[in-house]
Amino acid sequence: MPRKAASNESPSLSLAEQAYQELKRRILTLQLRPGLFVNERELMELLDLGRMPVHQAVHRLQAEGLIEVIPRKGLVIRPDSLQDMLTLLEARLAMEPNIAALAATRATKEQVTELKQLVTESKRIVNQSERMSFMKLDRAFHGLIAEAAGNQILADAQRPLHERSELIWHLRVMKEDGLVVNQREHTNILKAIIERDANATRKAMEEHLRSLHDRILAGSLER
Repeated sequence: MPRKAASNESPSLSLAEQAYQELKRRILTLQLRPGLFVNERELMELLDLGRMPVHQAVHRLQAEGLIEVIPRKGLVIRPDSLQDMLTLLEARLAMEPNIAALAATRATKEQVTELKQLVTESKRIVNQSERMSFMKLDRAFHGLIAEAAGNQILADAQRPLHERSELIWHLRVMKEDGLVVNQREHTNILKAIIERDANATRKAMEEHLRSLHDRILAGSLER
């Protein structure tokens, strides 16, 4: 595992927050592989940080289900099974359509303009080799919708679910046309928001998440 001086990256963040963000990034991008056994000292060396910030980061990641603490053995990077991913999407399905419906009635003109820009930019990405760039735009699109809903509690609840969903992109469980399908579904969501139609926006987001669920399931069965 290559070392990275996390403390030099974001001086405005606390050391504990830097440790948390860097470890989470490495887990979600599979740089720390599922099933890998580590201990806090190894993570301290990896991040070039002290025990306390790493310990606090591990505690947060354990609470999020990304790390499992095994007494007298250390830590293990928790593998996400297919069922875990489908369950995660089920949780998003219970929340995000209603968040999107709120955004349809509350989004500012500036937020709608930014959503348009994100969708336009995403349509330039057509190759699976660029899926990481699309993933960032996907994160920004869903995050901005949550922000536009004007409910911080919902936005805070949605964020970790969507962050953990990023593992889907790294596991490559979707078919080659996944980017095009996502772009089309994002366009449908945007259209409903532009029209300020809460019901249509709720339906478009629900269809998007159900489609993602079904495509992941179909892709995994073909592997």
